[in-house]
Amino acid sequence: MSLEELLSQCTFERVSPSMLEQCEPFSCGHEDLDDFFRNDYKLYADKLLGKTYAFRCIDNPSKIVSIFTLSNDAIRIKQLLPIDKEQIEYVTENGEKNLRRFPGVLIGRLGTNQTVAGKGYGTAVMDFIKAWFRSDENKTGCRFIIVDAHNNPATLHYYEKNGFRYLYSEEINEAKSMGLNIKRPNTLPLNTRLMYFDLIEIDY
Repeated sequence: MSLEELLSQCTFERVSPSMLEQCEPFSCGHEDLDDFFRNDYKLYADKLLGKTYAFRCIDNPSKIVSIFTLSNDAIRIKQLLPIDKEQIEYVTENGEKNLRRFPGVLIGRLGTNQTVAGKGYGTAVMDFIKAWFRSDENKTGCRFIIVDAHNNPATLHYYEKNGFRYLYSEEINEAKSMGLNIKRPNTLPLNTRLMYFDLIEIDY
């Protein structure tokens, strides 16, 4: 599914209690995500920690096909290990070397209705987010889309195929940056992997 098809088939709006009351229960098949979108999204909005948005079908407004939550974030270059800093140092090629962080938007949660899994909605929604923050509609500087992706093959594959890279080349480097004792049993694998997409790669 293309972005154009998504926008022709779905409405895009901010999630609210009244909107959810009009819709069928949303489930992406992940208990933690489903619970967040049912209950915790409003707390995040009230505390100014994140805003949640949804696409729902024009032909069937009670059906939500995808929900995601966004908040402000940044990639802190100087916190990276030298081997990982080399992967992203191209950002500083034009004189921004004194910046300690580069602005981004964090996808805190993202889910696609499991009834439409495999039909391209997930990729189309990601294309929408990329275009949204690359356009003039974005009122602040935003170089990266950032995600703490659940560390499982399906989720990581989704972000990889959508052009995301790992901020830390090795999982062990990410654990060290978090101050974890990698010699301690069950420290690895991590529950999530930090990934990013560079918006400057999109022609605009």
